[in-house]
Amino acid sequence: MKKCLFAVIFLTFFFVFAHADTDKISNVVIDGLKNVKLKNVISVIESKKGKYYTQEITREDVRSILELGYFDDVEVRFDKTTGKLTFIVSEKPYVEKIDFKGNKQFSKGKLKSESVLKEKEYYDLGKFEETKRKISTLYKDAGYADSQIDVYPTVNPETNQMTINFLITENNKITIGAVKIEGVIAFKEKKILKLMKTKENKIFKEDIFQTDLRAIEAFYKNNGFMDFKIIATSSTYNEDRTKMFLTLNISEGVKYELGNISYDGNFAVSDKEMNKLIKLKKGDIFQQDKIYESIQGVYEIYSNKGYLHTVVAPSFDKGSKEGVVDITLSIRENSVVYVGNIYVDGLVSTKEKVIRREILVKEGSVLAAGKVRRSIERIYNLGFIESAEPQILPTSSPDIMDLVFNVTEGKPGMITAGAGYSSVDQFVGSIQFQHMNLFGLGQRLNLLWEFGARRQNYEIDWTEPWIFNKNASLTLSAYNIQRKRDYASTTDAYTENRLGFSTKVGPRVSDYISLLFGYTYENVKLTDITLSGSELADFNKAVDLSKDITSSVVGQIAYDTRDYIFDPSRGQRQLLSLQMAGGPFGGNVNFVKGMFKSTWFLPTFWKFVLSFNLNLGAIGPYGGQDDVPIYERFYVGGADTVRGYKYRTEIGPVDGGQFMSVLNVEYKFPIVSEKGRTVLQGAFFYDIGGTWMNFGDIDFSLGTGTNNLRSGVGFGIRFATPVFPLRLDWGYGLNHEPGQTLQQFYFTIGNIF
Repeated sequence: MKKCLFAVIFLTFFFVFAHADTDKISNVVIDGLKNVKLKNVISVIESKKGKYYTQEITREDVRSILELGYFDDVEVRFDKTTGKLTFIVSEKPYVEKIDFKGNKQFSKGKLKSESVLKEKEYYDLGKFEETKRKISTLYKDAGYADSQIDVYPTVNPETNQMTINFLITENNKITIGAVKIEGVIAFKEKKILKLMKTKENKIFKEDIFQTDLRAIEAFYKNNGFMDFKIIATSSTYNEDRTKMFLTLNISEGVKYELGNISYDGNFAVSDKEMNKLIKLKKGDIFQQDKIYESIQGVYEIYSNKGYLHTVVAPSFDKGSKEGVVDITLSIRENSVVYVGNIYVDGLVSTKEKVIRREILVKEGSVLAAGKVRRSIERIYNLGFIESAEPQILPTSSPDIMDLVFNVTEGKPGMITAGAGYSSVDQFVGSIQFQHMNLFGLGQRLNLLWEFGARRQNYEIDWTEPWIFNKNASLTLSAYNIQRKRDYASTTDAYTENRLGFSTKVGPRVSDYISLLFGYTYENVKLTDITLSGSELADFNKAVDLSKDITSSVVGQIAYDTRDYIFDPSRGQRQLLSLQMAGGPFGGNVNFVKGMFKSTWFLPTFWKFVLSFNLNLGAIGPYGGQDDVPIYERFYVGGADTVRGYKYRTEIGPVDGGQFMSVLNVEYKFPIVSEKGRTVLQGAFFYDIGGTWMNFGDIDFSLGTGTNNLRSGVGFGIRFATPVFPLRLDWGYGLNHEPGQTLQQFYFTIGNIF
């Protein structure tokens, strides 16, 4: 019995090891290679000499060989007796040469650049067909609609190398001889033809022609002709086929006006809200775009309430009266969608809570589309996020959706250096270190050194946007600023030195409303006075050099709906602030200053933005002080108020004013964009403003007098750097006194508003 058991075990091991030896690979052969190098194939397969053969591994090897793109087919053979593994490959032809004959309009180099299939590559049928299509399109777009492209590929069977010859018959160049529209009754034919880019003496392009047809249809349907149709289009040629004559046959139909406008099925949205959304009135001309705009508005208000599955179906009834159409919007609200889980994906160095606290929708709340859009805006406004995209994911319940915020971080900080020249500050240089996401917590640190012929500036700022994880920010600042100031006709009349620190706390009441409370302690000194004569006498009357300590508090309320605070395209910002210095807060300067700032950003078309900015200010002394220090008064002119004038010396009283009003109008347009953001833009602007010493001096008429408003126009360039925006502006003053320079050039860091 023991002998039998031993024999069974021995035979089992014998057959196992004998079988294993026969499956061992003794050699790997690649058969069929002509142009592909052996090492290129061997490097991608797992089957090697000395390893065991398995069908699973060889299947993966076949896939890897085909993925090289050099072969049409691969077969595998394994000889168990010898252990030889053979891959039999069917190699694609190697494109040795591509040649063009008959081409006169385009050079061989141009045609080769259009070719997707390239020389010294392996033949690919898809690339071959794409090359034929692209060359044919190239000729047709140049007006050679009758061109013929014949291709003759030849393969040397010994070398498997291919030569591809394109034989091109260009024929005549064809341009449009005339375009005619039949069936035009309500309008002049010339008016309809102006809608088209397909015109006489131009080259016919099918894609442009189809766009023209859509433009004509949209024009009619936005002018009452809801039944408009293009019945047919046809083309004829002259005898030598150099001119194409296009004919459009249209049916205008009846012109309609709107009858009764109604809606039904709305329960979550009140009739009052619906009436505001529907931009249609009885008796108006039928306009298809306005109807779709109203429908889109309905979808938007429902999505903001969480009804993402709402369906709005318009119906049109023409039976009530000739030329009148009644419109009914039937609404099927379906159920509210709620937020399941919220995920933040893509973070590298930023703590997740920094992004989550900017998200307005919460888990378990209604999935309001408006809050999701606003959350994305808030994430961008952090300043260090390159992209943020929401993604809605279905769950097992149709009424619950998970929400993913896919975030890509940008560069949160860097060291920059720059230099420039402006008419105000002359040569200006700067070195700045800025970090907008310190420790991944969203904290901002800014270290700045500005230097130049007329300024020395040292600043340090630190901001915690969510102090103690509460919805309020804390900012600490310290600075030492020296500026050369002009007075009357004297340049560099004195030096203004400011040394101080401030702290500000900004609680956010809501998404759009914020408060700010701050304290500033500042030592101000006026030195290096170079004035003489009457100007010195006037200066001494206006300045009390004993008053140099300012201790003040400020309160501010702001309403801000801007979409992107660094370069807004829509929204508004309303700001009201009140500053009080001296009195119970110490120091020897007593004043009260009030400021109101109203800024609006209005999108026009594409990315063109029209913006308005109004600044109003008033300051006055109290507590027995007779006057406001000269360095606290309002000055108008220069890069940040009314461009086209010198700062301080050309608008308003020479000693500054206690009242101020400035209006800026800018029209900005993109020049260069990168990753969806504008990095270089242009702007046209108009500025108007003035300052006055007393309330009774205020004069809102334009002129050259001290109390008149002054205005200026100009244009500028805006550079969006990773750290701060740069402005280059050229302003031309429209109300200069005789002898003054009419234009000014400004180089400035930061936006004007």
